[in-house]
Amino acid sequence: MQRLKSSVGLVLLCLMHMWIGSTNGCFSKDAELELNLDQKLITAEAGCARIPCAFLDVPKAIDAKQIWFKGSPEFPLTPPEIERKNGLTKTLSTLQECSVILWDLIGQDRTEEYGFMLELTTHEKHIFTERVNVFYSAAKVNITLSTDVLVATKMAILTCSISNLCPGSDSKVTWKGLGSKPLPMENKELHFIPVPEDHQAEITCEVTFGKNLTASATVTLTVQSQPQILNSSACTLKQDLLTCVCVSQGVPLPDIHWPLLQDNQNVNPFRASDHHVTVNSTFTMTAEDFGSKGAVICVSRNDLGQAYMTLPVITEGNPDHANELPVSFEDNPDTE
Repeated sequence: MQRLKSSVGLVLLCLMHMWIGSTNGCFSKDAELELNLDQKLITAEAGCARIPCAFLDVPKAIDAKQIWFKGSPEFPLTPPEIERKNGLTKTLSTLQECSVILWDLIGQDRTEEYGFMLELTTHEKHIFTERVNVFYSAAKVNITLSTDVLVATKMAILTCSISNLCPGSDSKVTWKGLGSKPLPMENKELHFIPVPEDHQAEITCEVTFGKNLTASATVTLTVQSQPQILNSSACTLKQDLLTCVCVSQGVPLPDIHWPLLQDNQNVNPFRASDHHVTVNSTFTMTAEDFGSKGAVICVSRNDLGQAYMTLPVITEGNPDHANELPVSFEDNPDTE
């Protein structure tokens, strides 16, 4: 009741000043102009902060302009930074809503303080003492995979999303990476078929949202693949020594076996790898021992499968002629 009497008194006082051509009494110090803030500490969403607000209504005869400012009244917010948004708070008939959306134009971690004031056409102002602190943080982008393990030649789906996006804020997703390979986009999902060469490749999802803010996330792909034996695998015969090298790729990193050596305890192959996708195995034996063994076959195995190749034997000094051509097998060529 007391507040209603004060409001009525304010109306009469303001109308009287308008009748005599003055508005100095419209924002009298005795008037109960109160600001109702549902929250004074607000955590911003990705792209914006929503501030519920209402104040004790000034007389409808007065055209009061609502102004939000940052820090102090000397720094009013401009249209790109702010948008009126009714419906963020429940208001009584004696209250007028002043709720707004504050758009984040920086996209960095920080805390900003905001205040609110009313201004008449005569430039008379009423600055409310209440303040709102808004905690902004850089947006976080997430990339999720449709499967725990990517396997070469099998379809995979990558989904890009941004956490806690401001309601009503449109977002646009752009995929980057994998060299020149085209990256079709479908509703923020990337559908693609990985190949062995995509192992350890990086792919980036970039999201544009809010008032031209951008955020991104990058993942390194782990693409499992069956072993492949490279055509660089070969044997070289120099004088009375035969040196064979088998080079294979695959994920997990494959193991290389030599059926030729399974009964020969005197020859120990040397194994080396890049700890990434390529492994090679090398052995040396006398030409006399090799002469009784026949073909040199390299076998490469991992959890996804195996590959075989009969290695060419190249006589040093005549590299254009080999007594075997490289042949790869998907199935066991009966090397036992």
